[in-house]
Amino acid sequence: MKPLRLIVLMLIWTSCQQQNEAPKAMESFSKDSVVLAKMIDAREQAMIQKDISSAIDQFAEDVTWINSQGYFFKGKEEVKKFHFMLSGNDTLDYYYEGGKPLIRVMDQNNALAYYSWKMFWFRKENPADTTFKEIGLMTLNAQKFDGTWKWNAITNQHTPWFYQEIIPLTVD
Repeated sequence: MKPLRLIVLMLIWTSCQQQNEAPKAMESFSKDSVVLAKMIDAREQAMIQKDISSAIDQFAEDVTWINSQGYFFKGKEEVKKFHFMLSGNDTLDYYYEGGKPLIRVMDQNNALAYYSWKMFWFRKENPADTTFKEIGLMTLNAQKFDGTWKWNAITNQHTPWFYQEIIPLTVD
């Protein structure tokens, strides 16, 4: 009978330990969400200021990027060239805005982030002349490397509308 009691007590103790770890994990996920949201905000500001180097610092060396036209870029250097191409156009400039991100922390080292964005292109000599309006949804996969979050896979897709905030829909 004593071995059975010991087993029951160990099971109870083990289950209590797991319950105590859950709030710690939630607190960690909450902190990670804030860090990732700040990274997205910093990226938005970098795109507005055309400070591409700051935006690129957030990417992992082996990052992959699929832009809204479906072009695939592999590696930090190629993604950097793509961004410099956007910001260094001779005749066109852009207005950029990002919506509020939706962050989904998967575990202690993996997360997904979604946010709406818009990029309105205009002629440098006449900023009132908007030539092309791009609106889309960005999906970013993040991994934590040595305690630091890095974007490692990004996909963009065009959408008909800009969403200031992403709200899950339900189908009736």
